[in-house]
Amino acid sequence: MIRLPFRRQFRREIADSHRRELLRVWAPFLVLGVVALVVTYLLFVEPPPPRRLTIATGQASGRYHAFAEQYRAYLARHGISLEVRETAGSAENVALLLDPASDVSVAFVQGGAMPPEARDRLSSLASVYREPLWIFHRGERPLERLTDLAGKRLSVGPEGSGTRVVALRLLADSGVTAGAQAAAGVPFASLTDPEAAEALLAGRVDAAFFIVGPGSSHVQALIREDGVHLMDLRQHDSFARRYPYLTSVTLSEGLLDLERNIPPAPRPLLAPPAALVASQALHPALIPLLLEAAQAVHEQGNLLDAPGEFPSARFVEAPIHPEARRYLEEGPSFLRRFLPFWAASMVSRLKLMLLPLATVIFSVLKIAQPLYTWRVRARIYRHYEVLHRAQQELSRPVDPARRAELAAKLRELEESLATVSVPLGAMANLYELYLHLGYVRRRLEGEPTASAPPPPPPVA
Repeated sequence: MIRLPFRRQFRREIADSHRRELLRVWAPFLVLGVVALVVTYLLFVEPPPPRRLTIATGQASGRYHAFAEQYRAYLARHGISLEVRETAGSAENVALLLDPASDVSVAFVQGGAMPPEARDRLSSLASVYREPLWIFHRGERPLERLTDLAGKRLSVGPEGSGTRVVALRLLADSGVTAGAQAAAGVPFASLTDPEAAEALLAGRVDAAFFIVGPGSSHVQALIREDGVHLMDLRQHDSFARRYPYLTSVTLSEGLLDLERNIPPAPRPLLAPPAALVASQALHPALIPLLLEAAQAVHEQGNLLDAPGEFPSARFVEAPIHPEARRYLEEGPSFLRRFLPFWAASMVSRLKLMLLPLATVIFSVLKIAQPLYTWRVRARIYRHYEVLHRAQQELSRPVDPARRAELAAKLRELEESLATVSVPLGAMANLYELYLHLGYVRRRLEGEPTASAPPPPPPVA
């Protein structure tokens, strides 16, 4: 009886020889598969998203800058470093996005601040909140139309700001142009929000335009100041219909101060929503993450925006980026719901490799095993050619010299078979060849044969 340890060793030797032979067969397929995957990765898989991103905001005291700081904290938790670039405002932000030499790839842009020629070169990610247009003026009575500001000293915002772009456009529609003001000796003043508020309080300007949130300290101070009025713009609906990026909102009675009932009556305001705008350099994989940050910061709403109203695909000037639209309509991707950002990004980028990878694996599984079997048997069956010629000699008239020559060849072949390397699992085929060789050789040598071995396999 064979001892168990010997049987275990025998099975292990069979398995080891099988693995070595399979490795010889599979190696070319594996190399080919690796080459195919590398080529697919280089040609079709987009590069990984950068770990550093620059966003253009506005003045350090503004809401854009404050929101960008909240974005930075959110992105940092996902391994993205956000650099916050202080600027003069939306107009400068658009210029930075269009500049190929700039490292700014995303920015806050106020509605109305984007020139028409820039809209085809940039993409909107979402509008994120409304920014009301506040027009404060001095005088004995409130004004109701922009035409009433003609010939007055006006602050329309600093150069490069979105406030200036919107103010000049609305004033021009009402016939209050820079040329007419200069001719009257009262050119537009380019003051920052703090400077404009101070100048209005000091009486150095007659009216000032601000596009800020209702919580701005300048708004809170001016709306409480005696002799300073918030313009009740009666044409607000007409302006909103003329410009899709403008919305009309109502500042309800007492909204800013219930105790003092400020404002004392509902006041309609124009409100251009602020939007996140991206250049073509922004990596698409970062768009859902930026919108996640925007959702975390803005979805709770404020005095003018209902909870969940922003971020939104509405009220934007440049076309919505396809990746942003997908996120706003469907939410986070399936992978992002279950995986961290970087893991989800890697799997998403490599999805193009799944087809060639599946093809390679299927081909290897389909071809490798038959090829392995063929290779092993080929080492044995190729020797049957000599055996076949020797067997044919037995059916011919006896030629002692010819038979002795063939018998010698068969004997040499028997000896050389000791050097043939085949897996242990294929040794049965090798021993069958030994039997066939011995049987034919003995017949050639005229020796008696006890019984005939199994017939040799057919020769193609």
